[in-house]
Amino acid sequence: MNRRTFVSALIGGATLLALSACGATAPAPDNGSQALPPIMIAIAGEGISGDAPTSVKVNETVVFTGESKGWTVETSTPDLVTVSQGGTQDTYETNPGFQAIKAGAAAVTITSPMGTVIALDITIE
Repeated sequence: MNRRTFVSALIGGATLLALSACGATAPAPDNGSQALPPIMIAIAGEGISGDAPTSVKVNETVVFTGESKGWTVETSTPDLVTVSQGGTQDTYETNPGFQAIKAGAAAVTITSPMGTVIALDITIE
């Protein structure tokens, strides 16, 4: 092997080694589900500030923001939505909300610390 061939082989091998060391991986398989951004509903005083959605998609999450501390979330349709109560989690505060888990007509209520109840009828698509 002459010097030029040796240098070319050395450079080619180093390039191949460098490319394999980069850790290039194949894209993850698409199983049909994607993370959707949460829908934010602002609480102001004893009510909702703005419009609440009347429909959401399966796997979509709704989070109550603003003055939502102390509000509770309930559902009479736990087969369609899962609810999460807000509160202190170790060193941080979470907001109440719910996630749509199955298509159908869901009923969700949120109750303020003062006893105000807001009923939401949500179509899950």
